Amino acid sequence: MGLDFIKNYGGCRVEQYDAQFPFVEEETDEDLEQIPENVNLNYEVRPRAVDWEPINLNTSPKWRPSKWSERPTHFIDGKDVGETIASVRSPSGQLVPIRLSQIGSIAMRVENGECRREFEVVDRVVSMAVDLFPWTEVESFAAALQDNGFRLLTVRPPGGIASYDFETMRKRTNEKSNTEMKALEGYAFSHGSGEPTVIDGLLQSRTRDFDIDKSPVFGVIKTQRQNYLHIKGIQVLYGLEVGQRTPVFNISKGWCDVISWFVRLSGSGGTTPTTGIVRVEASKVWFEKHHKHDWDFVDKLSRTIYEYRCRERSYGRAAISLHPIVRAEESLGSLFQPLSILSNRFYRLTHL
Repeated sequence: MGLDFIKNYGGCRVEQYDAQFPFVEEETDEDLEQIPENVNLNYEVRPRAVDWEPINLNTSPKWRPSKWSERPTHFIDGKDVGETIASVRSPSGQLVPIRLSQIGSIAMRVENGECRREFEVVDRVVSMAVDLFPWTEVESFAAALQDNGFRLLTVRPPGGIASYDFETMRKRTNEKSNTEMKALEGYAFSHGSGEPTVIDGLLQSRTRDFDIDKSPVFGVIKTQRQNYLHIKGIQVLYGLEVGQRTPVFNISKGWCDVISWFVRLSGSGGTTPTTGIVRVEASKVWFEKHHKHDWDFVDKLSRTIYEYRCRERSYGRAAISLHPIVRAEESLGSLFQPLSILSNRFYRLTHL
């Protein structure tokens, strides 16, 4: 069957549209993997909220991150650019979305103040629910895609039950390509040779890529989706001056214990309270094994992250971005083809 799979199952193009609310509320992979988080806000300070105060970074005026042997030198970023471009109808009647994506990851090394691309990988993937179709036909379709430079990602719904709701299925194809992008970030991470590394995002979803006991890996989270702080902590967070940090707290979530704290990279007076604030994560096991509650290390790491801040005001997210990550994103993006070209190629191959 090969690429005729699309036409044989009533394939049609899908024009781009704003995501809609699903008509059927169902559990997603993300929901099923959600593990409650326990937060200890007294990790660095005494167990009284009143002791929470903004912390100045106690580094010597002559101290420079560039001379610090433990400074992060590697920066890992991933990119997932895609759209739902078509749909097919399964033998049982479900309308099945097809997502075309370019995914990739990159490792950027900072040496003598310059960012150098050390590793990159880019892939073109097609994501769709396949268990609704005869497997021999799916295999033939996947092989034909592979021959033409695309890789099929098989989307399997929780419990093996496919939804009749198009938006629910579309969301799952998005999640699948993003999960595959994170796997590519793992390849990029393996090229860091155990050197101090910053990952753009949470550590918890990437612990399979590094040894949490031995690896100096730090997550920098730009978008805050959860409140870990008490009322006093929020007041401290809003009151941070540029270059200050909050006390360190501990987040326990199943397979990964992390220590975390907030740092303000920019903003403060005259801006919204959360402008320029990022959250930093490190493995609790690694920190206690190698630094034993050494808050001077936390100060130096915070100061280093602050010095790495993006200074290009033309960049939309400069207030919460690090320069090496911005360079990594730009470098990786330069390896991507315009999605419109890939979409038109897919349409020609499948006669849509």
